[in-house]
Amino acid sequence: MSIMNLVGRCGLYCGACVIYRAERDNQEWRARIANSYNCGTEQVRCNGCGALTSECWGNGCKIVLCTREKGINYCMNVRNT
Repeated sequence: MSIMNLVGRCGLYCGACVIYRAERDNQEWRARIANSYNCGTEQVRCNGCGALTSECWGNGCKIVLCTREKGINYCMNVRNT
Protein backbone atom coordinates (compact mmCIF):
# COMPACT_ATOMS: atom_id res chain seq x y z
CA MET A 1 0.00 0.00 0.00
CA SER A 2 1.26 3.45 -0.89
CA ILE A 3 1.63 6.05 1.85
CA MET A 4 -0.51 8.32 -0.35
CA ASN A 5 -3.43 5.95 0.24
CA LEU A 6 -3.43 7.24 3.81
CA VAL A 7 -3.93 10.89 2.90
CA GLY A 8 -7.61 11.60 3.50
CA ARG A 9 -9.67 13.43 0.91
CA CYS A 10 -10.22 15.98 3.66
CA GLY A 11 -6.48 16.41 4.22
CA LEU A 12 -6.31 14.42 7.46
CA TYR A 13 -4.05 11.42 8.00
CA CYS A 14 -6.18 8.26 7.66
CA GLY A 15 -4.03 6.50 10.25
CA ALA A 16 -5.58 8.80 12.86
CA CYS A 17 -9.13 7.83 11.83
CA VAL A 18 -11.09 5.76 14.37
CA ILE A 19 -12.58 3.57 11.63
CA TYR A 20 -9.20 2.85 10.07
CA ARG A 21 -7.57 2.14 13.46
CA ALA A 22 -10.46 0.11 14.94
CA GLU A 23 -10.43 -2.34 12.03
CA ARG A 24 -6.72 -2.97 12.48
CA ASP A 25 -6.14 -2.59 16.21
CA ASN A 26 -9.19 -3.27 18.33
CA GLN A 27 -12.09 -5.53 17.40
CA GLU A 28 -14.00 -4.62 20.57
CA TRP A 29 -13.78 -0.95 19.62
CA ARG A 30 -14.86 -1.85 16.08
CA ALA A 31 -17.92 -3.66 17.48
CA ARG A 32 -18.84 -0.65 19.64
CA ILE A 33 -18.62 1.66 16.60
CA ALA A 34 -20.81 -0.73 14.59
CA ASN A 35 -23.33 -0.84 17.43
CA SER A 36 -23.47 2.95 17.72
CA TYR A 37 -24.07 3.30 13.95
CA ASN A 38 -26.51 0.36 13.79
CA CYS A 39 -24.45 -1.49 11.22
CA GLY A 40 -22.55 -4.75 11.00
CA THR A 41 -19.00 -4.99 12.27
CA GLU A 42 -17.87 -5.92 8.75
CA GLN A 43 -19.02 -2.47 7.58
CA VAL A 44 -16.60 -0.71 9.94
CA ARG A 45 -13.64 -0.90 7.58
CA CYS A 46 -11.53 1.36 5.42
CA ASN A 47 -8.24 1.10 3.55
CA GLY A 48 -7.70 4.85 3.47
CA CYS A 49 -9.15 7.40 1.07
CA GLY A 50 -6.55 6.65 -1.59
CA ALA A 51 -7.60 3.01 -1.71
CA LEU A 52 -11.36 3.13 -1.23
CA THR A 53 -13.25 0.03 -2.25
CA SER A 54 -17.00 -0.37 -2.47
CA GLU A 55 -16.94 -1.90 1.03
CA CYS A 56 -15.06 0.98 2.69
CA TRP A 57 -16.73 3.16 5.28
CA GLY A 58 -15.41 6.30 3.57
CA ASN A 59 -17.69 5.90 0.55
CA GLY A 60 -20.47 7.59 2.49
CA CYS A 61 -18.27 10.49 3.62
CA LYS A 62 -19.62 13.88 2.55
CA ILE A 63 -16.14 15.06 1.60
CA VAL A 64 -15.50 11.96 -0.52
CA LEU A 65 -18.85 12.43 -2.25
CA CYS A 66 -18.10 16.12 -2.87
CA THR A 67 -14.65 15.46 -4.34
CA ARG A 68 -16.08 12.77 -6.62
CA GLU A 69 -18.80 15.13 -7.81
CA LYS A 70 -16.20 17.80 -8.58
CA GLY A 71 -13.75 15.35 -10.18
CA ILE A 72 -10.91 16.13 -7.77
CA ASN A 73 -8.95 13.94 -5.36
CA TYR A 74 -8.70 16.24 -2.33
CA CYS A 75 -10.85 18.95 -0.80
CA MET A 76 -9.86 22.37 -2.07
CA ASN A 77 -11.92 24.21 0.56
CA VAL A 78 -8.97 25.04 2.83
CA ARG A 79 -9.34 27.85 5.33
CA ASN A 80 -6.50 30.03 6.48
CA THR A 81 -6.64 30.51 10.24
